[in-house]
Amino acid sequence: MKPKKNFILRLSTLVVLTACFGAIIASLLLAQNFKNLLTMWGDDVQMTVYLSSEIKESDLAELEEFLKQTGQVGLITRISKEKAFNDFKSQLASYAPDLGQDEELLKLIPASLQVRLASGIAPQDQMRTLNELAAKLKNKEGIEDISYGQDWIEKYGAIVTAVERSIEALVCIILAAALLVMSNAIRASVQLRRDEISVLEMIGATYAYIRKPFLKEGAVLGGASVSMAMVFCYLAFVATKNLLVTKLSFLQLGHYLTFISPLMVLLLILGGAGLGALGSYLCVRKINDGWSSRSKSEA
Repeated sequence: MKPKKNFILRLSTLVVLTACFGAIIASLLLAQNFKNLLTMWGDDVQMTVYLSSEIKESDLAELEEFLKQTGQVGLITRISKEKAFNDFKSQLASYAPDLGQDEELLKLIPASLQVRLASGIAPQDQMRTLNELAAKLKNKEGIEDISYGQDWIEKYGAIVTAVERSIEALVCIILAAALLVMSNAIRASVQLRRDEISVLEMIGATYAYIRKPFLKEGAVLGGASVSMAMVFCYLAFVATKNLLVTKLSFLQLGHYLTFISPLMVLLLILGGAGLGALGSYLCVRKINDGWSSRSKSEA
């Protein structure tokens, strides 16, 4: 293979690998920020426990203590009948002002507890947690009903799980493709240096000495492509975030959009280098066992 053709092959390999790793990083960014946004919306997820009008203060205090001891509850807010009625009136003020003046409604609106889940509970686990809490509270004295938007929470958790599973499958497929591309590039480099390898085999060079340059080449190729992909993804992320902040500021999404952490950046670069070294090893593992001489005789 001519040097010019080898250079073009390496350059094209670098471009393809950069695109592969760029797709992986973009997928990780999408998953991370999608979860951030769902967590933001999930902060409003709460359970409303409607209380009986005959409930005693001691029973109410006992109920609050029970919820705190579960370790699944972050905040408990008491909503009295009067406050619930006033909130109801304010919501109806512009739609049915006369209805809001009916004091008889006060008898129909129960007091309640607004129960917010602990912040450490993952979005995909919120539905299960709410179901568990509802089951625990079902037979408690002084509770008339429990509501927590079951259908919406179930769909909410299913979306998070589906996105995570899809991205995991996509990453696996792209990593396999990247490994194949790197292996082909190193195989071409090995073929180019066949004469040099043959001489080294004949003079008794160790397998580590012969294989080391190829392993380094694969590691550099993998690490460089991940680094380039990281730069491109960061520039795209900054541009997208600026667009959302300036053009769609009413959505208030900018605060919740974050780039990959420095530790994850380092791990991805090291992972790319490791993948490149692995691809190289798969191509050069037979070197120094007479491979080059046999290849020539077969040719």
